Amino acid sequence: MVCTPSSVTVLGTSQCTATVTNESNTLVNWSVSGTGNGSITAGGLYTAPATPPSTNNGVVTVTATSQVASSLTGTQGVTIQAATAISAVVCLDPTSSSTTNATTVSSGSSLDCTATAVTGATVPVTWTVTNTNSLGGNVGSISPQGGNYVAPLVPPPGQSITITASTANNLSVMHVAVNVIYGNKVLNGSYVFSSNGRLTNGSNSFWARVGRFSAGGGTLSGSEDTNQGGSPNTVTTQRGFTGSYSIGADGRGVMQFCENASQSCPLGSTAVTAYFRVAVVTPTEAKIIEYSSPSSASAPIAGGGEILAQDALIQPNSANLSGVYSFNFYGVSNGAAEQSVIGDFSSNGFGTINAGSTNGTAAGEVDINAGGPTALAGTTYVVNSNGRGTVALNGLNFSFYPVSASRVKFIEVDPVPPSATNSSILLGDAFKQQTSLNCGWGLNALSGLTVLQTTGASSAVAVSDLGSFSVAGTTGSFTSASLDENNGGTVASQIGTLAGTYTMDPCGRGTLAVGTHSYVYYIISPSNAVLQETTGGVVAHGFLIPAQGGPFTDAILTGSYAFRVGGTDAAGSAGKREDFVGQVTSAGTGTGLAGTVDLNDFGATQTAAAISAGTYLPVPAASIRGTVSLPVATAPAATKGFVLYMVSPTVFYLLGTDTTGTALGVMNLQF
Repeated sequence: MVCTPSSVTVLGTSQCTATVTNESNTLVNWSVSGTGNGSITAGGLYTAPATPPSTNNGVVTVTATSQVASSLTGTQGVTIQAATAISAVVCLDPTSSSTTNATTVSSGSSLDCTATAVTGATVPVTWTVTNTNSLGGNVGSISPQGGNYVAPLVPPPGQSITITASTANNLSVMHVAVNVIYGNKVLNGSYVFSSNGRLTNGSNSFWARVGRFSAGGGTLSGSEDTNQGGSPNTVTTQRGFTGSYSIGADGRGVMQFCENASQSCPLGSTAVTAYFRVAVVTPTEAKIIEYSSPSSASAPIAGGGEILAQDALIQPNSANLSGVYSFNFYGVSNGAAEQSVIGDFSSNGFGTINAGSTNGTAAGEVDINAGGPTALAGTTYVVNSNGRGTVALNGLNFSFYPVSASRVKFIEVDPVPPSATNSSILLGDAFKQQTSLNCGWGLNALSGLTVLQTTGASSAVAVSDLGSFSVAGTTGSFTSASLDENNGGTVASQIGTLAGTYTMDPCGRGTLAVGTHSYVYYIISPSNAVLQETTGGVVAHGFLIPAQGGPFTDAILTGSYAFRVGGTDAAGSAGKREDFVGQVTSAGTGTGLAGTVDLNDFGATQTAAAISAGTYLPVPAASIRGTVSLPVATAPAATKGFVLYMVSPTVFYLLGTDTTGTALGVMNLQF
């Protein structure tokens, strides 16, 4: 007989076999000598005891006895060895020469982990990784036998993971805790971006940029279209650039463009022409604001926007536009006044946009500054080999960059007319309508709890609104709506007291009234629409967004959040642009909000201003509304007040309630 292997560690196994000759029955019975020396199955699988035997030098005897002739036996000695104890677990950064155990790892980066005995010899172990705080989430991955850990692109809740090494049968177990932080690898691939704001050179002229870039490893390259108001009004199209970025531990970072594609653009380069501050939400989304150079506290532009991952399936051809799209364009008119342009168009995916009407029978119409619907003329469009498209819509020329088949970013690229000082400047997004029918909408286009947000100008001052209403059935009316408004620093709140009505034509254009406010909207999907205010004396644009997951409670606001807020001071269209981007953490208790924010107050920038001891409160209870107070260590210190409306447990809209001006923004859960 033979047992393989003949030497095992405690609780290990050895397979024993025996051969019986000259007998018709070759079966055997198995036994193990002594008490507490392990066990063996009828099939000959021996399992060692939890501790080595104290006699016979740790050797136990396994015996096979013929079932038909008990005098026929065979024996085999099996040596039982003590398990090797893990003395240390070391996880090293493979890109570093350091031999010190790593305590942090950044987005998508790896660690090489090794378990050793007291002698320094490597111990064979099984590796696992869990959330230290038992909060779940994506904790990354580790090769069970190899010990190679790869961090997730976004830190897990609590940011701490535990890497565990275990010997066979868990006889020896050791843990090491590692903090997961953000790093440059969180941004990788193709992205489309947009930003708008005001020049800070004294003209206060409108500014817009839209483009795309490829990012990876801290560098990027791409192209953009920009449109700058004032005198001169300057339009630049297909401007190539290189760039670089650095993402810090909390998801905040810096980004820069060298708007000359022939130049390299490392951080600190003298060739940089545009600077940004960034707050990463996920690998597919980041918030940005225009910013100053590291050597200055003065920025030439105050503004902000977003970066969105471009769908890998997007191809540079006309099929990028196929279906009915609702669009929301905003900016300034030829006279540099606030402008809102919303509507829809129908594209066939082969370079043609169909002519529309205003009677609800064919998609393709536009509303400009509450002027009522105008039919959209039929036209053609082209998508170039670099993925950038061009189109003329009712006499206005645009370039566009597809984010996905369902979303496209546009910017107007009309040059200034020879006899005028300024051309209009518009930018915005088009969203594919989610309906299987062309012109198949009804009153059920609004359904359930919906958040409303707009921003624009009224009576020469900036105005922003944030509210909610709930639609049940298809009655065309609702009650108990709420609306918070900041009109040039004057805040008014009507909570749960407003009635409203709505209509919807088959092609997706509807009207909405909430209290004394009136709107026109173009639907994207149920309760999701682009929005234009039509209240007398107001020019404002925004969105309807379906709300879910309410009511808002203290515990819902738990985790780390990225946010961007933008607005103007109380002087409105003649006032100064203000933008904030940052990160804040919440323990879900209503107090102790803490984080960091980067500010651009009409060109005066401040980096890493601390937020501490912030508070929030659901008001009223059992609703999606709340109030937030964020003490910011600016110079001098100031407390920023906001009304909050919960779109979902991961998305919150913010309306500034300070009397110094207006501000509207969004806060997104990071982890």
